[in-house]
Amino acid sequence: MLLRPFALPFALLLGVGGLVAYGVNQNDEALHQVLDAQTRLQLITDLAQQVSTIENGQRGFVITGQDDFLQPYEDGKLAFQADVFALHDLSVTPQQRSNLGRVQAIVARWDEESAQPEIRVRRDSLERAAARVSNGVGRTLLNDARAVLDVMATNETMRLNTAADQSRTLLSRVRWVSVGGLLLSIALLILTAYRVTRTVSRTVLNLNGAAQAIAQGDYARRTPPMPVREFAQLGAQFDAMAGAVQEREGQLRATAEALQASNTHLERSNRELEQFAYVASHDLQEPLRTIGSYTELLARRYQGQLDDRADQYIAFTTSATLRMKTLIQDLLAYSRVRKAPRTTQDVNLQGLARDIVTDLSVQIEGSGAQVDIGPLPTLRSNPDLLRHALQNLIGNALKFQRPGVPPLVRVSAEREAQRWVIHVQDNGIGIAPEYHERIFGVFQRLHGMDEYTGSGIGLAVTRSAAEQLGGDLWLDSTPGQGSTFHLALPLTPAPTGDPL
Repeated sequence: MLLRPFALPFALLLGVGGLVAYGVNQNDEALHQVLDAQTRLQLITDLAQQVSTIENGQRGFVITGQDDFLQPYEDGKLAFQADVFALHDLSVTPQQRSNLGRVQAIVARWDEESAQPEIRVRRDSLERAAARVSNGVGRTLLNDARAVLDVMATNETMRLNTAADQSRTLLSRVRWVSVGGLLLSIALLILTAYRVTRTVSRTVLNLNGAAQAIAQGDYARRTPPMPVREFAQLGAQFDAMAGAVQEREGQLRATAEALQASNTHLERSNRELEQFAYVASHDLQEPLRTIGSYTELLARRYQGQLDDRADQYIAFTTSATLRMKTLIQDLLAYSRVRKAPRTTQDVNLQGLARDIVTDLSVQIEGSGAQVDIGPLPTLRSNPDLLRHALQNLIGNALKFQRPGVPPLVRVSAEREAQRWVIHVQDNGIGIAPEYHERIFGVFQRLHGMDEYTGSGIGLAVTRSAAEQLGGDLWLDSTPGQGSTFHLALPLTPAPTGDPL
């Protein structure tokens, strides 16, 4: 509806565009004719020049007897034949091809009846050659060829002028049609735009008034009739919306209340689940210590007194007890990290990293490892969570070493826009790309207990600590070449609140 008044100006513009396109196409054809005529005229001129060249070369030899004059003669004949073939391909009328054939025949006759005999005679006697030249047969033939070429040049010049005049006429017509059509189209567009603008402005004012009333809560308000179909449809949508808003508001309130209740229940369930995990893990340690103690007593008192199978059973029980103890302690660590209060203070990461290396000195000496700690910043953060994160990352870098290759661990830091990124790089076994996210899950292990010890919860604790600190944890790794874990920490502490 809004575009209907613009149909006439658009149709006029399309018509002008079509005429301009037609004119441009016709002008292109005329230009091609001009260019073709220029090419043919140049070839005709070249033919006349080649006739003079071969004549001068032949006459020079007859006069001087020097073979050097025969080279322009031979070259001129070759160039003459090439121009004849080119002009024949570009000829546009049978008369032009006929004239070209006459010129070719005349030049061939001159060469056969005059030029060649004179050259042969000149090799024997200058007087005899001069006598043959003096009869004027050769010159007459070449003059006939030049006369035909002059006629061809005149005809081609007329053809060229006609094509050029046609091109100029077409360009002039296209120019006038383009200017006139554009001016008329612009005038119609301005007039149509003015009328449409007035109509739309009045309609928008009416629609805006109704919309403001509905926005203020007057849901009984209805939009006035609209002269434009699109706005009439929009007004109908406003009317339908006004009737549905009140009902939807009630539904949203009920949904919000139900969502709030669900969130409260979910938070309570999460707290209860974490409390249960903490209490269960803590309470399991006492009977586990009892089992471990009595198993060790059995191993010490009855070692060698029972059969080999009994000793093996005792060893299995002792190993399982230690592994269970490790799992419970790691689970407690994970629970503590999740429930850790978000207290912050200035933490010197340089000193913290050196303390961790001191704590891991036995593991470092046993594996022949080297740990390089670069310059690290001081951040305002939670020291306990930072210790958990760095100790797990450095410990893993030491543990997952390649067989026969001493671990090399580098700890460095890099300042980015709004955060520090701590890099822990090793030369260990590396991790395949498909496991880069899986390893951060709880109890996720990629290797058997007989290869590398551990419960598979350390990286889950580390990522949880990073999230508690308002940061992130990810890695880059190549199997067989090592891994680099990146711990991003914000420049300012994460907002305080209840632990996740």
